[in-house]
Amino acid sequence: MARMVPDVMDGGDIDTGSYIDWPSLFAGVIVATAVSWLLLTFGSAIGFASVSPYTATSETGTTLTLAAAAWFALTQIYAVGMGAYIAARLRPRHALAESDEVAFRDGTTGLTVWGLAIVLGLVLAGVITYGAARTGAQFAGSAAGAATDDAAYAVDRLLRSSNPAQAPAAGQSPDDAATRQQVGRVLANALVKGELPQADKDYLAQLVAARTGVSPEDAQRRLTQVYDQSKAAALEAADKARKATAIAGFWAVFIMFTAGLGAWWAGIVGGAHRDDGV
Repeated sequence: MARMVPDVMDGGDIDTGSYIDWPSLFAGVIVATAVSWLLLTFGSAIGFASVSPYTATSETGTTLTLAAAAWFALTQIYAVGMGAYIAARLRPRHALAESDEVAFRDGTTGLTVWGLAIVLGLVLAGVITYGAARTGAQFAGSAAGAATDDAAYAVDRLLRSSNPAQAPAAGQSPDDAATRQQVGRVLANALVKGELPQADKDYLAQLVAARTGVSPEDAQRRLTQVYDQSKAAALEAADKARKATAIAGFWAVFIMFTAGLGAWWAGIVGGAHRDDGV
């Protein structure tokens, strides 16, 4: 049977009210953002209070990471659900709307709170990131220094003398510093490109043999061992970062999708409580 549509010309019963009540919607978004920040701050305080640098182990770090992920998920679902419930309950119901239509509008209100909360979170994250980038520029030198220490250790292993008792202290002469920097640049270039060119390999082997007193064959073996270990460490670090980023991305999508479903349900519940006078 065709759905009956009221006659527009005779001023029939047409519901001209907006599906979205923006004041109640903004109230829900503000509540959701505030609750989210409050719970995340509380969870961070608990995490820092429960971990000691004197007793922390790798297992402790794994447990803390899983607990933080679970807390983040519960925090987002609860905060968005509360904001959706408040927005839907504050939204006035139009008299002409049927019960199914009312439920749809309330659910849409909750879902809109979820969407605006995500957008607001992204904006705040961008502002915080911008500020952190400006502040973090002051500490870039220390971070670069840490990376330089790793490269310097590889150079130390290459230029380590075969007779430490007769080896001069590193950095005593300008030539020593220049040589170490040159070796470091060659190794860094090889790690970036993924291979050590034969010309660079021969040059470094000759340099290692001359500086350390080992035979050319031992210099070649030392160079190959140091380079292979440095390359393996770099690849392992990159692979760990890749996996961590992928897992974090999937987990964030799952959490926010679940929070969206919760917001839809909370909006319908809030609207039902509004209509029932609960």
